[in-house]
Amino acid sequence: MKIVSLNLRGFFDWEARMPLILRYLEREQPEVVLLQEVVYLPEVSPFSQLDLLNQAAGFPHLHSSISRLQTATQGGPYREGLGVLSRLPVTGSETLVLLHEENDPHNRLVQFVDVAGDALWKFANVHLSVRDDYALHHLQEVLGILKSRGEKRIIGGDFNMNHLERHAHLWRDDYILTTEIEHYVSFAASRQANDYFLVPKEYALRSIELSEDGLSDHRALAVEVLPIG
Repeated sequence: MKIVSLNLRGFFDWEARMPLILRYLEREQPEVVLLQEVVYLPEVSPFSQLDLLNQAAGFPHLHSSISRLQTATQGGPYREGLGVLSRLPVTGSETLVLLHEENDPHNRLVQFVDVAGDALWKFANVHLSVRDDYALHHLQEVLGILKSRGEKRIIGGDFNMNHLERHAHLWRDDYILTTEIEHYVSFAASRQANDYFLVPKEYALRSIELSEDGLSDHRALAVEVLPIG
């Protein structure tokens, strides 16, 4: 299965970027796409970028979690969240609000999505907070939720941390991190690898590829995974 993660960067420069994103998705043909910074701005469009992309791309299954209010540096609050496009049936979904720390300027979610193919694929779409300590606490919370439920998921998205492999003690027994396999830069402005996949060890991580620049301020991250056995 090929899975793509991309931070969409809201509607910034959207008319120029949307055709590039569509061209990338057409070329890569992922089964599942995890998207962050999906926004609803009625003054810009009656649809989110998730809806606009899918009106052109035609994925048969879509799940949207635009369920948090964020404070803008200019103007009032805006609606923002996460989204998933899938070529395979989405059989279950859940959105959980993550704990908010007092000085964190953002509210964060995790989006759990189950996809039915030859087997049941479980995903967690994340966009963690912009400061390393807040982001790390959110990752610990997501891993704790999964452990308490006795399940593992392919966790992908914008983790907002560089050198996440330094915290491998949190998942070493159960997951492989993409930057433990291959070093890359997904956020070119600061030359950081902010975007990752944590893949359960029940899967083989076959490939890790980055998109060209221009789709967003992030490069899209694509991985191909296969069940072991």
